[in-house]
Amino acid sequence: MPCCRTRGGRKPVIKTSTNSSVPPSGNPIGIRHTQSRRKPSGRKSGGQKGHSGSTLLQSENVTETQQWYPVPVCPECEKPLEMDSAIVCATRQVVDIPLPVAATVVNHMTMQVKCSCGHCCKGQFPEEVNAPVSFGPNIMAMTSYLSTYQNVPFKRLTHLYETIFGLHISEGSVSNMLNAMRKFSKTPYEMIRQKVAGGKVAGADETGINVNGKNNWLWAFQNTVATFLAFGSSRSHHVINKHFTREERGNKVWVTDRLPAYFMGEVGMEDHQICIAHLLRNLTYTMQAFPDDPWSLDMLDLLRDSVHHRNENDIGEAVRKDMEERLDKLLERPPVYTKEEGGNTELDKLKKGIAKHRDYIFTFLANPAVPPTNNDSEKALRPAKTKLKVSGCFRSEEGAGNYATVASVIQTAVKNGQNPYEVLRVIASLAKA
Repeated sequence: MPCCRTRGGRKPVIKTSTNSSVPPSGNPIGIRHTQSRRKPSGRKSGGQKGHSGSTLLQSENVTETQQWYPVPVCPECEKPLEMDSAIVCATRQVVDIPLPVAATVVNHMTMQVKCSCGHCCKGQFPEEVNAPVSFGPNIMAMTSYLSTYQNVPFKRLTHLYETIFGLHISEGSVSNMLNAMRKFSKTPYEMIRQKVAGGKVAGADETGINVNGKNNWLWAFQNTVATFLAFGSSRSHHVINKHFTREERGNKVWVTDRLPAYFMGEVGMEDHQICIAHLLRNLTYTMQAFPDDPWSLDMLDLLRDSVHHRNENDIGEAVRKDMEERLDKLLERPPVYTKEEGGNTELDKLKKGIAKHRDYIFTFLANPAVPPTNNDSEKALRPAKTKLKVSGCFRSEEGAGNYATVASVIQTAVKNGQNPYEVLRVIASLAKA
């Protein structure tokens, strides 16, 4: 059935995650959550012929060995076998976790000795043993890891401890452990912020989060070695200024979308790279909504050509200048569609937005350290959206702050090839030492 056209030939198009910033969860029923922009190769999906596969390798850390001998008599000649001459012909391994998986309980008892003078001298508990019953660094690290990285809700987490370890841990205790881990991670959290602040390139993005029924924001500031997440009650530039000094904000290239907060003079983010992926989604929409104007398709081709140059390592000021000249010609092209009710069409608005940030479209072609997209910042925020899908909301601002701190530690550890649970365990152990 042909789609009707509005005045001026514009085609009504539903905005989805493939042609706008609408999240996949907002897609209408029947719309695919993802849509590849790659040109079809004509080959079947999956591993191609000649592709080297992978399999689970046997471990060198063997805890037990069982040897399986043949029957003592040869089935062919019925002579007895000399078992001392046996050699290994094949090895297989079975990996398992021994049961019961039990927690250790250490009794701490202060002793007292009565002096001959009559004074009673008492021993002192270690500083970290500050309650009748408390939890050690291993449990605190596991709680933080499962809640923050694996998105296990509090109720399920307490049930897991009960069924697997036989531990009775309340939801309040889980919250207290996360509060403590945030406190213990204060120094690593600041070190992560400094890693982002001291780099020459950084990505930034933000997403809405539900805190006790109210909309708040989780911000991500990241580079190749660190991810700094920060909770904020607004989407304004004040959040950026709160966490980074003007010198830190101005001494690098920022990879962002076109949110005005990143471009305010008060913020001082002097050099930018506009996320190409965002522009490609916007152009996909305008190409669908304004089919009679080839501008969107030509702009798509220009951006794809620029990324191709980057992928082929064909970059430099000359390439950037060539791309910007093509961009200028596109921006000068007169529109095909007329104004709608005295205002600009969405295609006109996109053109103006691109023209406004013209100097920041192809920064990645002159600086090999600058990525063409802000995908890494979006990846840093995505786990928080998954957590909210599972748990519904953060119960308090304190809980959102706990998540931002612990998730920063975990994501930074993963970026550097470290075991995130082990990193949390070390932080808790040092704090309790």
